[in-house]
Amino acid sequence: MRKKLVGMLVAISMIAAGMSGCKSSEKVKETSQNKNESSVETADKTTESISGNTADIDMEMVLMIENPEIPVTSDVVKKVQEKFPDIQFVSKTWDQSQIEKSVKTAFAAGEAVDIVQYWPNQMKNFTTSDMALDLTPYLDSDQNWKNTWVEGALEVGVFDRKNVAVPFGTVYPLLQVNTELLKKAGVEIKDQWTWDELVDACEKIKQNTDVFPLGVKADNACWFVRNGLMQCWDNQDELDKFNAGEISFTDSRVKEVFDKIKGLYDKSYLYPGEGAVSATQDQITAAFAQGQVAMFANTNNQCGIAKEAANGAFDVEIISWPNMGKEDMNYLLGGSDGFFITANTKYPDKAVEVLKYLTSTEILQMYADTGNVVPVKGIESADPDYELYGVDAAKVYPTEPIGISPEMFDYIVYNTPSNYLFYGDTCLNELEALREAAVGK
Repeated sequence: MRKKLVGMLVAISMIAAGMSGCKSSEKVKETSQNKNESSVETADKTTESISGNTADIDMEMVLMIENPEIPVTSDVVKKVQEKFPDIQFVSKTWDQSQIEKSVKTAFAAGEAVDIVQYWPNQMKNFTTSDMALDLTPYLDSDQNWKNTWVEGALEVGVFDRKNVAVPFGTVYPLLQVNTELLKKAGVEIKDQWTWDELVDACEKIKQNTDVFPLGVKADNACWFVRNGLMQCWDNQDELDKFNAGEISFTDSRVKEVFDKIKGLYDKSYLYPGEGAVSATQDQITAAFAQGQVAMFANTNNQCGIAKEAANGAFDVEIISWPNMGKEDMNYLLGGSDGFFITANTKYPDKAVEVLKYLTSTEILQMYADTGNVVPVKGIESADPDYELYGVDAAKVYPTEPIGISPEMFDYIVYNTPSNYLFYGDTCLNELEALREAAVGK
């Protein structure tokens, strides 16, 4: 298989779109020792420092970077706490479906979620309300920090000539496959399949083994839809028009994309069969590691976790995301993980100090060691497949229809393909209504 990293620098400046998610209630987790109440709910109190000594700490910051599905983020929070003992940190759990609402609700109440993990290319969701701190003067005044990133990487977080977010990882979808199960099923492993070849592989696995062909967590199910909507057009001009809201969601090619994806669920190719639309990352990772799922529709930044879970029980190979359309329309959705500081932080200069540490090689090496492709200099990885996790970065397309409006973003990311599975064409009609409301007929 491929062992050459290509296009990462190109993709960083092209990156678009966020990860997907399913709705759940906001969860709050305190990671400062013996602290039980969120600073969003209480203020200016005597607390216990992380060293265990009681102290009056006037400076308190809220972090929203800790994701329970990515264990390294908890380690990162601990490192930050150790680095800045003069700050009382409150760590709020990063919940993909609630993050925007949580930050905006706190902001409206005059409270700050000081440092937030978010997708730099989607910062319009915050910049239109002036909720993000302009990092430009800080970057310009510290060239060593600014030069941490590879060339072009910082451009993804620039809006209205202001750098409002900084990236720390490149994210796009791919397939991790259990080579033993695929060979047993008589499936030919290729660098990339067409959509029809993927369906054929699923059918062979279903017929010739006793495992599920494919697994995808609910949060990432919309990536089937979003990639299909990139690849189904006759040419790039049509793709750009669709992403700009100039082509209807009732177009026959859009419906064909949804029908093809629905077929995967109708044929019970997806783990665990009934209930596949609500499968969690932990469930899919465990099933893949235990040989119950032959192919893991994963993101490149979590490949290391899945591979580690398999613990050498079988060989794992990387296959590019299948192409649903023409060969020259072989684009991918993708995103750039990053951080921003909210504009209402009480301590902007100190928050920037923390942000510098979060984007240091010391911290980002921790992310790289779990498979994240990080766009900064001086990063190495012992994982022999690390380069493969970035090999398709140049395919990432800079726009998607989720950019038409915040409402369109929410519907596609959080309600597809499930709404189409349950309600059919009603889903497309609702998407069309959102398109018309945003750009007109």
